[in-house]
Amino acid sequence: MIEWFTKKTPRLGSPLLSFSKLGQVTFNQTAARILQKEPVEYLMIGWDPLENKIAMKAIANTKDPRAYKIRYNDKGNGASFSAKTFLDHAGIEYSERKPIPIEINTNAEVFLEVKIPEAMLKTKSAQLQLLEKGV
Repeated sequence: MIEWFTKKTPRLGSPLLSFSKLGQVTFNQTAARILQKEPVEYLMIGWDPLENKIAMKAIANTKDPRAYKIRYNDKGNGASFSAKTFLDHAGIEYSERKPIPIEINTNAEVFLEVKIPEAMLKTKSAQLQLLEKGV
């Protein structure tokens, strides 16, 4: 019996976000094109530990210490930014790349909000542990 192989990461079509082994947040070609068209150069990333959601919004203040600079690949095949400290803080597993479908709404202040699947969480985030302790 033949088992047909399915690609792990779809290349075209829907916008996707994933996390690299180096602790980078990466966007596939479709998502990068949407962000670059806007253009999003710097962004802030937030974490909702109760809902396991990541949120992102574009910012113009490049001096803001919370700003992440997004790098678009020269060949137009994606974009990324380093966020290892954030991923560790949120307790997100990034040792294996797993694509997450996303919706980007460039007309909203928060252009991206996505729930992280339970299987991609290492443990409860440090922030959620503090909330549970009442700190």
